[in-house]
Amino acid sequence: MGAKKDQGVNPNRRMKERLPIPDLSIRVRQRSIFSLASDWRAAAGVDFNRYGLALQCNMPYKKGNRLYLSFRGPYISLDNVAAQVVSCERSGEGFRVGAVFLYWQEEEQYDVSFDNSLSRIERIYHDQYYSKASA
Repeated sequence: MGAKKDQGVNPNRRMKERLPIPDLSIRVRQRSIFSLASDWRAAAGVDFNRYGLALQCNMPYKKGNRLYLSFRGPYISLDNVAAQVVSCERSGEGFRVGAVFLYWQEEEQYDVSFDNSLSRIERIYHDQYYSKASA
């Protein structure tokens, strides 16, 4: 269940294939030391699996920062999913941000409801992606 400590050796190594998420609406919030909460900001989803995702954002996020994500889409409504930034690179007019979800990182953080919800989102986009690929 927990992440291996040596996973940082290759930042592009993923536990599972990520799937495109073109119609998933994502909002991002970052807690700041200067305030108890920050505003929600819209982000475009690039790809997703139940362990992490890539986002296209208007602002950069530092590697290691904690984000909270909200997802909306067909049959999907999930709020306050904690994630940690693992990469951030300039991309076009914004930034491509890679993040891992924190619910599976350590045993004491594991949350079966987030696991089930994120697995369900993954399954929806898996089925959608592979049904288009086989058509």
